[in-house]
Amino acid sequence: MAANSRFAVGVHCLLGLAYLGEAGTTAETLASSVNTNPVVVRRLLKSLEHQGLVEIRQGKGGGVRLLRSPSTITLADIYAAVETDAEIFAYHEAAPNPGCLVSCKVKHLLEPIFSAASDAVRSTLAKTKLSDLLDAIQA
Repeated sequence: MAANSRFAVGVHCLLGLAYLGEAGTTAETLASSVNTNPVVVRRLLKSLEHQGLVEIRQGKGGGVRLLRSPSTITLADIYAAVETDAEIFAYHEAAPNPGCLVSCKVKHLLEPIFSAASDAVRSTLAKTKLSDLLDAIQA
């Protein structure tokens, strides 16, 4: 199972925008920074735009810029914008094997652990602002 990098790329793009300032930049420039295809970045930017974090300007002279100050954007905001699954952890999609005690009990056993871990992740993300990361880059 491969890890999802949407969140990391989303943070990277918004940090790039924060670093470049008010004028913003293009998806191509951000994609170059991430070292990925501009289509990947454009998809993420659409998600970020939908959550009110960026403005995308079309056409000649277009580009993308932050709509909010980096000090008002938390990593939790970015995570919510780019991750499509409501839950951080997922269970195996197959139905439990009724002939296996482990299969029948594992989901029930993992629920409180997954819940506590998800709460801890969200809490940590909510404590970190985009400006904190920008300050660390500029230090």
